[in-house]
Amino acid sequence: MMVRSSLILFFGTALCATAAERPPPLKLAIIAPVMAWDDPELIRDYGEWLQGHYNVEVTWIQPEHPVESDDKEVRRAYYQNPPPIKGLKKARDADVIYTALTHVALNEADTLEYLHLLATKPIVGGRRAHGSLVFRTRKDTDYLGKGEKDGWAWEIFGCVMGGHHRGKESLSFGPEAAGHPIVDGLDEVLNKKLTDRGYRFKKIAEDVTVLIVTEEGEPQVWCRTRPGTDQRVFYFVHDPHDLEQHEVVRRLVARAIFWVADKDHRKYEDG
Repeated sequence: MMVRSSLILFFGTALCATAAERPPPLKLAIIAPVMAWDDPELIRDYGEWLQGHYNVEVTWIQPEHPVESDDKEVRRAYYQNPPPIKGLKKARDADVIYTALTHVALNEADTLEYLHLLATKPIVGGRRAHGSLVFRTRKDTDYLGKGEKDGWAWEIFGCVMGGHHRGKESLSFGPEAAGHPIVDGLDEVLNKKLTDRGYRFKKIAEDVTVLIVTEEGEPQVWCRTRPGTDQRVFYFVHDPHDLEQHEVVRRLVARAIFWVADKDHRKYEDG
């Protein structure tokens, strides 16, 4: 009886210790696009996949702006006075922000909120997250860079857009990728051609760590710690269809989500 009680006590204590060592869920806010060609439903599916494979809680934030209207007056009114993004302030409580927000006009309050989030939170930037946004804000905001068309993207992601390439070029790891926790052991990702055209960049910040490049040396996936801060940022050009079709791409982005949060992804895996 004493032996049985001791065993119960031992195993019960071991199980409790394991449960106690399990970290709380990582809080991820997904700020999603509006336009159909940005495939928001596939990004939502990815959020659900993450919750099924990792200890993650996802908050979904998506504008409901009428940007596809054929009525010129409706479009003009939208751009002159953009409606608020419902739930944007929920992202303040997130540990990490995944943003794919694009082709949206933001009013001044939402502009300042969004740029503040980008400048202070760990960020994963999905494809197209750096362009076609219309801001309504004071020109003296500290979050906008100077001298570049999309200065905020330069300040946050460390890139200036330079057009497209075919998306069919061979991919390889960048010179600093060896042993990096985001790509270590994920060699298969190089065999997955981009579904859509890839991006060229006129300018890439010197402080970025390039993880994946095209055969022409064009950066496609990178991470950085922003100068003068401890903020980590990750950017990738894979289309949402790549997330849908290839588990290795899903794993790559999942690792990035934990890397920007300075967490070990293995402690959050559910199997």
